[in-house]
Amino acid sequence: MSPPRPVVTLHFAQTLDGRIATLNERVEISTPAGLEHAHRARAEHDAVLVGIRTVVIDDPLLTVRLCEGPQPMRVVLASALGVPEGARLLRSSSRGQPAGGRVLVLGAAGRALDAARARLEEHGAEVVVVPADDHDRVSLPHALAELHARGVRRLLVEGGGAVLTSFLRARLADRAEVEIAPRLLGDTAIPAVGALGEASPASAIDLRETALELLGSNLLLRGKVAYPD
Repeated sequence: MSPPRPVVTLHFAQTLDGRIATLNERVEISTPAGLEHAHRARAEHDAVLVGIRTVVIDDPLLTVRLCEGPQPMRVVLASALGVPEGARLLRSSSRGQPAGGRVLVLGAAGRALDAARARLEEHGAEVVVVPADDHDRVSLPHALAELHARGVRRLLVEGGGAVLTSFLRARLADRAEVEIAPRLLGDTAIPAVGALGEASPASAIDLRETALELLGSNLLLRGKVAYPD
């Protein structure tokens, strides 16, 4: 029996050809309306999660700023606990806690060093080390069980591409909201989703019960993730 876990929604912006960034460089894809929608989505979830590469490249705050609403827990998957000390989400308020709310960094057993853990805890972050998967990365089922134990019932996963792909491969994503920009970046840019397994129509992952919404010049597609039998 699987341990209890939050309901997981993937939320990301991509170009028409499915790209989210160029190599080692952030690309502005969302419209102002799209950014506002993303902040509303954060406010509607108990926690928002990204991977370490997103923290290094985008340096996001992961806070609610463009609308009213509660601040979600901010979660980083960082197998080796390599969150930069200057990361904006670690910048402390006058009370010594990370500005914008609670920060949880999830590391992988065998890769998370005590010194890195102590450094993050000095900046006010909570650090939890969970078992590693077969690739020595944070085990997603264990990570989700830890979040559920901390009261997270609705989790928003914002990326990056490797994290989005991992949730889909593990069949741990329940819903998806994709903001699509009418732009083309080409195959040298980073894809939103990588290899998912067998390359056949029968193994495709679908979005069902879909809805469309205009976000300025971009299109928002949302729906329920449906996995092949």
